[in-house]
Amino acid sequence: MFEEVSIETFQGQTTRHELFGKSWKTQNPRAVVCIIHGFGEHIGRYDHVVSEYTTSNISCYGIDLPGHGKSNGKKGTVQSLQDYILAVDFIYEKAVLENNDLPVFLYGHSMGGGIVLRYLLLTSLPPAGAIITSPWLSLVKKPNAFELVLGRMLLSFGLNKNQTAKLDPQSLSRDESVGKNYLEDPLVHNTASIRLYFAMNDNGVYLLDRSFDFKTQILLAHGTADTITDFKASETLAKRHHDQITFKEWKDLRHETHNEINSYEVLRYYKNWILYKSK
Repeated sequence: MFEEVSIETFQGQTTRHELFGKSWKTQNPRAVVCIIHGFGEHIGRYDHVVSEYTTSNISCYGIDLPGHGKSNGKKGTVQSLQDYILAVDFIYEKAVLENNDLPVFLYGHSMGGGIVLRYLLLTSLPPAGAIITSPWLSLVKKPNAFELVLGRMLLSFGLNKNQTAKLDPQSLSRDESVGKNYLEDPLVHNTASIRLYFAMNDNGVYLLDRSFDFKTQILLAHGTADTITDFKASETLAKRHHDQITFKEWKDLRHETHNEINSYEVLRYYKNWILYKSK
């Protein structure tokens, strides 16, 4: 028999944005996970992830990042990476304050994975661990040299134009219903400002360019058939930090490992890692 889960929505505030947040609290939690979603999506797409965790007494917290979902801000527009760092800091600190006797983990997917990795370098209160899936370190399909120069030039003139991201929904998962639901989701968008792209691109270059102390243990997972974010970049980061990063290669899985046709196996693997690190 499953224990009751208390679900609460709330508003958060950073110096730049009002954030939509949600928590799922179990009665006798063993750990807490803060979920940071990817580009263009929102925390509502992780309900099944939350269900897997809460059935094992892992409480969850999540937010919609600025310019995403129900949080405010122009869709897909940020001034800098700091906009996202502040949002992660808000939800993480809230989870720690409300669960000060429990291990708190961060879980970032895709763009959220890149943000969480950078946050680990900045926080003075490291989490008990972090799960990073298919992180935006480097994209498979990159802008060409001319587009990059033009983008930098536009930013130098203060022009932060929005572009339409060319994402094939079928690249998310081998489960065709995932792409269909993605297209039909009114809270999903495919708009990215020039500054958002360079914030994430430059963050990936920074993370791949040197060695760091991430201050905690990391499970980094990536599907070999991902055509959105670069599997090899994740592998490179993991090899360089093998003392802190455990790398999980998911053979033939696409970008959203948690939404794949074997999602039960994937989510169970992530959950068991959290429970093991919570002992």
